[in-house]
Amino acid sequence: YQEVRMPVGKGMSVLSPTPVPIVPDSIISMKDAMLEKIVTAVQNVVKEEIQNYSTVLQNAATTVSETCVSALAPSKIRSALASASIDRSCNLMVYGLEETDQQNDRALVKELFEHLSEAPVLSEVARVGKSGGEGSVRPVRVVLRSRETARTILGKSARLRDSEQYKSVYISPDRSLEERQERRDLVAKLREKRENEPDKVWRIRNGSIVQGET
Repeated sequence: YQEVRMPVGKGMSVLSPTPVPIVPDSIISMKDAMLEKIVTAVQNVVKEEIQNYSTVLQNAATTVSETCVSALAPSKIRSALASASIDRSCNLMVYGLEETDQQNDRALVKELFEHLSEAPVLSEVARVGKSGGEGSVRPVRVVLRSRETARTILGKSARLRDSEQYKSVYISPDRSLEERQERRDLVAKLREKRENEPDKVWRIRNGSIVQGET
């Protein structure tokens, strides 16, 4: 009750009760139902948004995974390595050098270069590729300390054809995969040129086929 003072007479007053309005249960139930619907609707929207976001993340993860798998395929790795900027100017490749389990490749390379009157410092000597078994001869990669030394040895390597011991040995620059393919194509063109014009002398010089002196 709320106290309300009503004048009755001089110096007198009485308390009059003021009734508090009563909300019907039906209205309260209606409001509770509306509130529950609102909460449910909000929950559904949030749940749907979370599901959509989860789907986006899963799709993104799948795309990234597929991209990584594709990028890490052996052919892609080889291509990336082939196109990488690697300084090979100090390297030489030696083909046809005898290979056995007991021999020392460094000593063989040293002996080969001494035949060309060269005694460079060998930073690294290693066979390239997997062994193909008996009878197979893997090339040898030789790393020198300067490109000038590598060029000098390359310039003298033609003398090996006149040597009974090393006539089957061939020295070339250490080329990338792409460069080796270009070289094979160039050699094929040179062979065709020589077959079509046998009366002329054709050579490969600085990446081009040129006519030499007869």
